[in-house]
Amino acid sequence: MIYLDNAATTRMYKECMDVYEKYACELYYNPSALYSQSMIGGEALKQARLNLAKKLSVNPQEIYFTASGSEGDNMAFISSIKQKKGKILISSVEHAAVYNMACHMKEQGFDLDFVDVDAYGRVILADFRAKMTKDVIFCSIMHVCNETGAINPIRELCQIAKEINPRCIFHSDGVQAFGKIPVNLKNLGVDVYTISSHKIHGPKGVGAIYIKESVHPKTFIYGGGQENNIRSATENVPGIAAFSKAIDMKIPSVLDEMQGAKEKQKYIMDYISKFDDCIINTNIENSSPYIVSFSLKNVRGEGVVHTLEAKDIIIGTGSACSAKKGLKRIPQALNLDPAYHNGMLRISFDTFDSYQDIDTALDELAKAIIIERNLQK
Repeated sequence: MIYLDNAATTRMYKECMDVYEKYACELYYNPSALYSQSMIGGEALKQARLNLAKKLSVNPQEIYFTASGSEGDNMAFISSIKQKKGKILISSVEHAAVYNMACHMKEQGFDLDFVDVDAYGRVILADFRAKMTKDVIFCSIMHVCNETGAINPIRELCQIAKEINPRCIFHSDGVQAFGKIPVNLKNLGVDVYTISSHKIHGPKGVGAIYIKESVHPKTFIYGGGQENNIRSATENVPGIAAFSKAIDMKIPSVLDEMQGAKEKQKYIMDYISKFDDCIINTNIENSSPYIVSFSLKNVRGEGVVHTLEAKDIIIGTGSACSAKKGLKRIPQALNLDPAYHNGMLRISFDTFDSYQDIDTALDELAKAIIIERNLQK
């Protein structure tokens, strides 16, 4: 199989599986128990927390492990917002976990506004400044757009927000950034940041959230008091330990791998740019090097995906968390002509993907587009 949907999920490192098995089948003790063996799991959690904190340049006590990036995004709202009313500001292309949570908060009586983005999914600074008013209490702007790969200037956006309202909580969804581009939270200045394990070859069902100590987060899950009484639940030691292993394997090589990825990205873009009636939604000058998004006129992206699937080639129609719902929110936010809405596709690759596999996938993609267009006549 040729797998080019790595923005949705990645293949787990074999080394992570070994770590997972160790703590799931051998050292499987409950880390919150009173017997001495529980200290083994407790130490694994401690080291994983220290490891992630070091990679993000923050304090270990500001790291909380979660079950997913989506949970972390929800937790960002619930644990950070203490007011009963106020304005929430997010970008128009946020991941469904942020978008739907923000809409839920609106139903609870909060005001909600959306920051416009350009044709590549990057926040428009002038629009952000105009909408970032003194009554904005919570702001969420993704670090890297999961649909197009656009990188947002989080440090600058955070500074603007704090200048206008120093008490505003600034959250960034970093799921597509961590492990793909350099991430230093101390430099970014954010209050809250979410990441996910399975995007960097760790196991599914594990994530983490950074919450700055000064935020004083509220309890998200009540129970036995785990995760400093913020997120109670028996800790997923196997998953967290395996996540930590993925961090060790992925993060130190981020800069080296970016160069090779950028070359593959350009290679793919050059090929796709030759397609008729095709708009490339990714700006190669300012994007994650692992994503290429494009839209085809009068083509069903779903049909192309299934045609390629029959050839053992996997690409995406967009975010795996929203693709099944057929949402038009993202193409509308990118201001795409309606004739291109159904034809939005995403190729997201990784270091495992060879040029030979990419060539095969692109050649079959060209054929699939012809097939789909003939079906539409």
